[in-house]
Amino acid sequence: MLFRSFGTNNLPDCSNMCHESTGTALTDSIGIGKGSVTVDDVAHADVILIAGQNPGTNHPRMLSALERAKRAGATIVSVNPLPEAGLERFKNPQNARGLAANGTKLTDLFLQIRLGGDLALFRALNQLVLAAEGGTDEAFIAEHTHGFEEFAEAARAADWDETLAATGLPRAQIEEALRMVLASKRTIVCWAMGLTQHKHSVPTIREVVNLLLLRADIG
Repeated sequence: MLFRSFGTNNLPDCSNMCHESTGTALTDSIGIGKGSVTVDDVAHADVILIAGQNPGTNHPRMLSALERAKRAGATIVSVNPLPEAGLERFKNPQNARGLAANGTKLTDLFLQIRLGGDLALFRALNQLVLAAEGGTDEAFIAEHTHGFEEFAEAARAADWDETLAATGLPRAQIEEALRMVLASKRTIVCWAMGLTQHKHSVPTIREVVNLLLLRADIG
């Protein structure tokens, strides 16, 4: 902080350090190392997947955005090794309903994943999207992506026994998440250090982007 106060840009800030893997994966995938949605976009999503993130503890402003999304009809899927109280039910302290009532139920599906199992989960979702009738936006893929055949071949080859062992999830829960994604026309995936701070961060985030690309949920 001392050196940055003199105007130097040669020292990384906390967002750079925490999301270096995000920047790498997004630059490789979509050509820009930043997220492609704003907080205001959240209120217009049909499905929001929240992976490796505890907003109630670390960035509570997000909870009010999720509350607006729920009131607009959004479905929220939480992916985390531990349940997060704020994501289960949010009692907004800034309005009377939040203080006096039971708050807003946020999470519709909680996937209690094993540590490090996110890559296997998103690879499984991609395999299922590829297999679903009408699951992919073929026109978008043809016009805006490259390397689809190689990716699809790898995704289709994913082993389900290995997937279930890595994620610790029953297949029925993964397929329930799939149904939510397939029913959505506007899907947002957001993540934090639960995805960025481990050995397989970059390939995991690439797999997340691939899910969005398959469904034309970018741009």
